[in-house]
Order: sequence, then C-alpha cells, then structure tokens
Amino acid sequence: MQAVRFRVLSIEDKRSTNSEIQVGGTYIGQANDLRNRVYYTDEAGDDWIFYVDDTCEILDL
Repeated sequence: MQAVRFRVLSIEDKRSTNSEIQVGGTYIGQANDLRNRVYYTDEAGDDWIFYVDDTCEILDL
C-alpha cells in the first residue's frame, strides 16, 4: 500500500453524523498496489473504500 492524496468524486455509502468526508474534499489515504482503490478511515472511525476514476481521483503519489 502507498499513501496518496485523493479527491472524493462521489459518496455511495451512508455517512455517520461525525464523518467529515465530503464530495470534493481532499484527503490522504492508502492506495492498493494496483492503484485502483483507495482506503481511508475518517475521524468518526468510518472505513471507506474509494474506486479510482469512479468515486475518487488520485491527485499525487
């Protein structure tokens, strides 16, 4: 896994009330080895999986 900065394009799961994740927001997550998924845990403790070029875009590596 590799740390990446990514932008959220869409959120398909329900957010908890304390989640800070937002469409258009940029965050630091972990990309899998194929760089087609980004994993992120928000401050509320919710685990997210974003799909590159679908629900997120990688901004830099």
